[in-house]
Amino acid sequence: MIKYVDDTSKWENWQRDYRLGVILILPPPDVSREIDILRVRYDPRSAAWCPAHITLSDPLSSEMSPSLAGEIRGVLSNVGPFKLHYDKLYASKRHAGVAYRITPREPVERLKDLLHGTSGFAGETHRRRDIAPHMTIAEFISIEESLRLCARLQDTAPAGFFLCDRLTYMVPDDGFRFQRRSTFPLGDSAQKS
Repeated sequence: MIKYVDDTSKWENWQRDYRLGVILILPPPDVSREIDILRVRYDPRSAAWCPAHITLSDPLSSEMSPSLAGEIRGVLSNVGPFKLHYDKLYASKRHAGVAYRITPREPVERLKDLLHGTSGFAGETHRRRDIAPHMTIAEFISIEESLRLCARLQDTAPAGFFLCDRLTYMVPDDGFRFQRRSTFPLGDSAQKS
């Protein structure tokens, strides 16, 4: 049984939305290690909360139940594994942060649509839903710091690709550190797990 945080009084308002968890793409350990080195160095606060990831879902609007998990496995059973590329850092003059653009965008958007069509997200729409797929290096820095950091890392940051063959359901603990609760494989193995 999943234990959810009952007391979120020490959390910031935006953090409370995540109490029931979120579904992410976590890169494999070899990729995550490289990206997390940058995250720890340039945004230790964010890195302490969650390892390198690509956010797929809005925060859940209902608790993860065996029924909801089965529903999610069902919608993922027809989505085969696919490669994701992270090769170029970007920063914006309108929003703080440095991140990798993730390509191709289409399979990630398809997963978002499938997940948000399940009962775990019924009646909820968060503004993050339309944000392009990305893997953040630093987010709790100023716009000016973001632009400088992006320029400094542009030629030295790791780049590559990885196979996305599963999604991970993560729930924050009372310190807002996300913990893995379950994994949802893509493709035919999704129904068997």
